[in-house]
Amino acid sequence: MEYLQEFIYYAYTFYTALLERETFSDYRPGWLEALGDLARYRIVIAAMVPAPPRPSRTLTAAAVRSRLRTSPDGSAMSLSRTMSTTSSEKHPARPDSPSPSVGIVAARLMEVEPEKDRWRRVARDWYAEGVAGTPGHGKLHHHLGLLSREAEGEELRGVYHFVKR
Repeated sequence: MEYLQEFIYYAYTFYTALLERETFSDYRPGWLEALGDLARYRIVIAAMVPAPPRPSRTLTAAAVRSRLRTSPDGSAMSLSRTMSTTSSEKHPARPDSPSPSVGIVAARLMEVEPEKDRWRRVARDWYAEGVAGTPGHGKLHHHLGLLSREAEGEELRGVYHFVKR
């Protein structure tokens, strides 16, 4: 699975680099479709690989304040002590990792977009860019219909793309 993911990232980088070159502009519609296909492959992989556990709490001002008041071991901690600790003290196993710009407590409590939804959006964007360049190409509408069919609440959009030619 790791090799497959690495290959998809390599191919994705390769096609985006080719897409930026003006000398290959005749092949642009095919490469846009290929980028959309690679993103769809990532959707399948995201469904196969279990997602990391997400925190049960949501990011609210009260949750951040209460987390800042207590240290990881449960003892009370002042805000100034929290701000003065370095990332190597908070993460002894990863001394070289920088702390997030929003703060470690806030970053841990953030709700992150699921990987499957992110790649669905990326594939839809590539296919939509291809449809904008070649509006009569039915294959790209079919791909957009498949993506819409899998998303909740987008069934009507899927029907539109399936009948669009």
